[in-house]
Parts: sequence; structure tokens; C-alpha cells
Amino acid sequence: MVNLVYAEFLKFKRKRIFTLGILAAFIFPFFNAAILAESDFADIQSGVREDNAFLILMPLLIILAVNLFFAELENNTLKNLLCIPVSKIKLVLVKLLVLLIFSIAFQITGFFISTIYAVSQDIPVVQPLFQFYLTASTGMLMWAASLPCIVLVVWFNKSSILSVILVFFYTLLNYTMHFSDHIMMQPIGFHTGTLMPVPMIFRWLYQFYTPSGDVQTAFYQRFSQYFASTSECFSILLLEAIICIVCMIRIYSSREY
Repeated sequence: MVNLVYAEFLKFKRKRIFTLGILAAFIFPFFNAAILAESDFADIQSGVREDNAFLILMPLLIILAVNLFFAELENNTLKNLLCIPVSKIKLVLVKLLVLLIFSIAFQITGFFISTIYAVSQDIPVVQPLFQFYLTASTGMLMWAASLPCIVLVVWFNKSSILSVILVFFYTLLNYTMHFSDHIMMQPIGFHTGTLMPVPMIFRWLYQFYTPSGDVQTAFYQRFSQYFASTSECFSILLLEAIICIVCMIRIYSSREY
């Protein structure tokens, strides 16, 4: 398993998108922290969890998944792997594990870059371990949130144009939904505000923010009854992730490559 994970990471050496992803993990947190330089440490880290994760990490994960799942097809090496033998189930699980490692590492990198910037600007670093936990956890949740779109990418079986359209639509749809009171302000249940990953993650993250000003305070007072607990958020996204993984395994295994 370790060798397979290492082999999957080696594939990225030839992919420009991976290099751009690494650069983004360093550059965007720095600029985000610079924009929020007048804020406190918690606000700077919330920028890493929101802007970095939802607008950069999610589409990046899906594009990387396209490269991972179809690299063997491009290089005609899948049959060789299956003769070793390496099962298709193990291949799917290893690729998803690589994406999970990348997602968490991306967020952790953003945390440390933002923290270094905060220290350089004499911004008090308050509750760093708690902020680290929230940021690293967001990396895990973003991986789970990207899986439904990755299922579609695998199902449509390598259409680059279609994959880009799916990535754009899925990212925009999820991110836009968290601005809707109708979607967000509902109890946990079988509806969009619970089942769509990004609104659910925001319902968990919002409870850790400290509102400033009358407008924000009034909003959080109205919204507080709709917060999702840690157990609710992680349980729902984990269940959705398991369903997506099972679907990917069935689709990938049923194909004759």
C-alpha cells in the first residue's frame, strides 16, 4: 500500500497542475493574510478555511483526481498493474488516500504560512492548536466534499472539457448555496442544507467565529440554532464519502480498460 501511494505521488512530478497546487498552497494564504492584516489571528485563519479551501482546494482536488484516475489509461499501464496483480479496488482507495493527504497538507500549509505572517506583523497568535485543528479538519472535510463530483468525473470516463465544466459548476453551486438563508437556516434533516457538503461544512464552521459589529452579531444570533455539531457534520460527510467511494469502486471495476 505504501509503495502504491508513493507511486501515485510520483505521477504528479510530470503534472503542471500539481506544481501550481503547491504554489497556491503557499501564495494564496500569504495574500489572504495580508488582506486581513487588520484582523485578529482567528479571522486570518478563517480566511484559510474559506477562501483557500472552498475556492481553490476543492476544484484543485477534482482536477487532480482526473489526472490520477486516468493516468494509467493515458500511458497504457493499467493492464500491467492488474497483472502484478493490483486490484482495481485497491487502486481506487490508494488514489483517494493520496487526495486526502494532499487536501490536509494543503490546508496545514496555509495554516503555517498565515501564522508566520501573523507573527511577522505582531498579531497575537491566540489558540493556535484550536485553529490548527479547525484548519486541518477542513482539509479532511473538503476531501469528502469533492467526492460527489469525482464520482461524476469517473462515471463520464475522461472527458476533459466535461470535467472542467463539472468542476466549475459543482464548486460554484456549493459555494453559492451557503449564502442562502433558505438553505442554511433549516434544522438538520433530509434537505439541501444538510446533504450538500459545503453548506454543511459552513454550518459547522460558523459556530467558531466571533462576530464583530451589530449586523454580524444579529446574524449569528439568528443562525445559532442551525449550527451543526462536530459529530453531525463529520458523520454526515463521512456517510456521503463512503457512498461515493462505493460508487467509484463499482464504476471503476465494471469498466473494461
